Amino acid sequence: MLKIIVPTDFSPNATRAIDYAVQLAKTGKASLMIIHASDKLMGPGLEAGLPFTEYNQRITDDAFSNLELVKKGIEQTEQIKVETELYTGAVVDAVVTAAKETGAGLIIMGTMGINSIKDTLFGTNTSAVIAGSDVPVLAIPLEYSWTTPRNFLLALNNFHEAGAMVQPAFDLARIFSSAVKLVVFTDEEEASADDFLADAQAIREAEEKLKGLFPDIVINTQHLSGRYFEDTIGKYTEEHATDVLAMTTHKRSLLGNIFNRSITRKMSYHTKVPLLAIPVK
Repeated sequence: MLKIIVPTDFSPNATRAIDYAVQLAKTGKASLMIIHASDKLMGPGLEAGLPFTEYNQRITDDAFSNLELVKKGIEQTEQIKVETELYTGAVVDAVVTAAKETGAGLIIMGTMGINSIKDTLFGTNTSAVIAGSDVPVLAIPLEYSWTTPRNFLLALNNFHEAGAMVQPAFDLARIFSSAVKLVVFTDEEEASADDFLADAQAIREAEEKLKGLFPDIVINTQHLSGRYFEDTIGKYTEEHATDVLAMTTHKRSLLGNIFNRSITRKMSYHTKVPLLAIPVK
């Protein structure tokens, strides 16, 4: 059974992700765990200073109370079982730890755009979890309202990944009897005519390979071109019925993260549809 982890800070952004997770858990008969990470006040006077202790206890009590309210609300209205857990420390560390400890197969998080400093902070947490997680992360934009996902868009920039490593996308598609469209992006400014032809051939070969691996799922292809990947893929998802955008992500060294930021992580800031980030080991 698929186990889903959903972190919450009890904001509308997190609530949107919980709503999506609930619908997925109901349809896919998955188990659901909602967690909260609490950064408590710390300081040299923590042991002896009563104000620190009282503050920390209040934070803990409030978090437990809020988690219990979320749990009861879901169980009473949706009739599915929900687990909750409170972690102490940074959100990113808590989410990655929770996924490892519970053997979760999917993390669902809310994400927001980059229109303000506050939005950037929300997006940073989701982006950092995508970078550090060994399990797929499904990022749900704040403005996105639940709809049954019928059309998945799988964007690959390396067709060697068109195999078992992208199975999480097909597992989710199978839950909803959804079709998967495989897309390749070719940079109009940098690519030569030979590059276009090579990409066209590669996507046909990838399509045949995936159809052999997942014969029960409708798979077709689309060759996209443009100047910038994020703009091109974003426009395509807006103009064509797209319910989930799936992409792979690779772990990088600290230096690599600074100078070569993952396109998948960038998309977590810009996407207007749920983004499934699949880690490639």
